[in-house]
Amino acid sequence: MNRSLCVFLLASAGFASLDSVFAQMPPPPPGYGTMGVAPPPMLPPPTVPAYPNAMPPPSISPGVTPPPPMIDPYSAPPPPGNMAPLPPQSTAPYGAPPPMDPNYTGAPMGGPVAGPSGGPGIINYDYAELTYRFIDPKAPGLKGASTIGATLSVALFEPLYIKIGANWGSGADSGPGGSNYDFASIQAGVGFHTQLVSPKLQFVGEAGVSYASLKASNSNASFSDGAIYARPGLRYALTDAIELNAGVMVSSADKYDSKLIDFGGYFRVMQRFDVGLGVDLGDATRGFRGSLRMRW
Repeated sequence: MNRSLCVFLLASAGFASLDSVFAQMPPPPPGYGTMGVAPPPMLPPPTVPAYPNAMPPPSISPGVTPPPPMIDPYSAPPPPGNMAPLPPQSTAPYGAPPPMDPNYTGAPMGGPVAGPSGGPGIINYDYAELTYRFIDPKAPGLKGASTIGATLSVALFEPLYIKIGANWGSGADSGPGGSNYDFASIQAGVGFHTQLVSPKLQFVGEAGVSYASLKASNSNASFSDGAIYARPGLRYALTDAIELNAGVMVSSADKYDSKLIDFGGYFRVMQRFDVGLGVDLGDATRGFRGSLRMRW
């Protein structure tokens, strides 16, 4: 029994010494002795910066134009204001208009004089003309003859045009019974034109062939004559409604007018219609004419 008591005492002393040893050790960390791995330490929640109202100005190198400032896309739009009216649509064709002559309203530089409302001008090379002409022959034994004629002028590419004309009429001679005679002529040629000082004053030159025929009961007065001719002349627009012209025609004719000087003028009565008067002074005949002209 003593032996058992000794063993009990020794065991009690050992447990007491172990308690003193454990009492002197530091405390275990949190979670020590639990199942599994210890959780990681908790971090503070992240902080998000506030959205800026405008981006900071970029750094610009010297000599470089800075970009426009950026506007916050989430900002309120500006209040609506008055909008500028749109310019009226133009009905003019594509391409720049020709320069205008500062000395004459409505006259394009280098071209014919423009008419009212943009129509064909008084100086134009596209026209048809109907003419009454009284011819007074200088040959003895022939009286005056009334003739009617027509002329067509068509503009080609600048500055050329072609012209075709014909006349026919009849008169009386001074023989017994006052016999009649018939007169006819035709001519065709090509011409060119160019402005001199301004579009109001233009030089024209024509060249072509002509044929004239006179048939009378008096055989001495009858003739047929073909020739070539040339006619330089001037056309002047006094206003946009009045044209003055003059020319000198020379030809190789032997029995008809080999030289003829003509003067005339036109007055616009409508946008495309003119009335004309003129006089022709030749070495074989004299003529006085009136005409109606249509331009396009």
